[in-house]
Amino acid sequence: MTAAAAACASISTASAPEASEPISSSLALSTFDTLWAVVRNTYVDTAFVASRWIGVRDTLRPRAALVSNRNDLNDLLAKTLKRIPDSHFYIIPEHAALASDTDTSGAGGTTGLDIRAIGDKAIAWRVEAGSPAARSGIVPGQTIVRIGNRDLSAALRQIEALPVAGRPRALSEVLHSFNHAVSPSTGTRVLARVETTGGKSVDHELVAVPATGTVSQFGNLPPIAGRVVAEKIGGQNASCVGVIAFNIWLPALVPEIEKGMADIGSCMGVVIDLRGNPGGVGAMVMGFGGYFVDSAISLGTMRSRQLSLHFAMNPRRVRSDGSSMTPFTGPLAILVDPMTASTSEIFAAGMQRIGRARVFGERSAGAALPALMDRLPSGDVFVHAVADFTDPDGNRIEGAGVVPDEITPLSGKDLADGRDTALEAAVRWIRSNPAARRTPVSQPGSAHPNFN
Repeated sequence: MTAAAAACASISTASAPEASEPISSSLALSTFDTLWAVVRNTYVDTAFVASRWIGVRDTLRPRAALVSNRNDLNDLLAKTLKRIPDSHFYIIPEHAALASDTDTSGAGGTTGLDIRAIGDKAIAWRVEAGSPAARSGIVPGQTIVRIGNRDLSAALRQIEALPVAGRPRALSEVLHSFNHAVSPSTGTRVLARVETTGGKSVDHELVAVPATGTVSQFGNLPPIAGRVVAEKIGGQNASCVGVIAFNIWLPALVPEIEKGMADIGSCMGVVIDLRGNPGGVGAMVMGFGGYFVDSAISLGTMRSRQLSLHFAMNPRRVRSDGSSMTPFTGPLAILVDPMTASTSEIFAAGMQRIGRARVFGERSAGAALPALMDRLPSGDVFVHAVADFTDPDGNRIEGAGVVPDEITPLSGKDLADGRDTALEAAVRWIRSNPAARRTPVSQPGSAHPNFN
């Protein structure tokens, strides 16, 4: 399975309350040794392990003997993980992991603000109606200058100094950290500085309220409020376009996803909105993909050291209540953006490569590796990749991400005008392609129908 690693990627950089807590060098050494051994024993890139990972141990292990507090340990682990060239290697601090084990009362807090980037500007992408952000007067399209003491533009400008190949993943991580900052535990106060029309800056104090959704737990990650939204555009008859969006791939959402698909399945086309979806349980793509194919077909292959697993989709012909259904074979569009990662990339890339869907939006994160979680002697949780994934054509998604067939960059003016240009482009494509409607997906090994 692919862990919901990117879902809480920003947690890995959160400052623990006990950062100055004394830590013995023996605990630091055992923590470093455990992390190093986990990578040696499970990382799929055995060439890296054989050629470079031993050098990492020889260089950094002596520093563990000098560790005297938790902050020193955090710095050492961060330096160690930076030597690994792939995503899905990070630390969930002990305080966050323990909170997820013992307390769900603060889970799913939100201020109702979603942040994205346009160049080096952080922008209010969505503002939930009736939320603290909406009540304070924040509207889509406005520039978010600061969150707390953090200068958001400065953080985005640092990405431009990185090698081009590393920017998509860095942008994803930065955006996740921004959005994590405005989605703290219920009752937490967040100070947001917003630039209004005319360049004036206004400070807003936002108090997080409980987020709506199905709160569930995945491994050692904090509780997550999962949400599924399904709607019809253009009326209730067969000329409508159905849109389904969910913010994470977790089994607790399966009943809501099934209901959403039943609600929109009679439309002429379907849009799957995976913008902001950081991933989750990888195996779910096979079941979900079954809604859209009428023969068995693979989304790609996951390879670990021990085995290979083909992500085969089989047509869904029976609902969970035992009633019969027919897979949707009309035109299918998928929306992605820089915060689309992991399982979401596996699904979007696979459906794009087999010719079953056309992708709209902005390039995804390129952070697609499957990962597991292990508790370290320090109490922290180590998230680490254990396999690689390639699309149906044998290409890696890691690093490359999903490049939309039709790129639709964000515009502050469009957001201020209430426009969703990626969704508009997807709906326009669906409505302009009547010949593609209800076209069966081909059998494996034969030519795929042209949905592009």
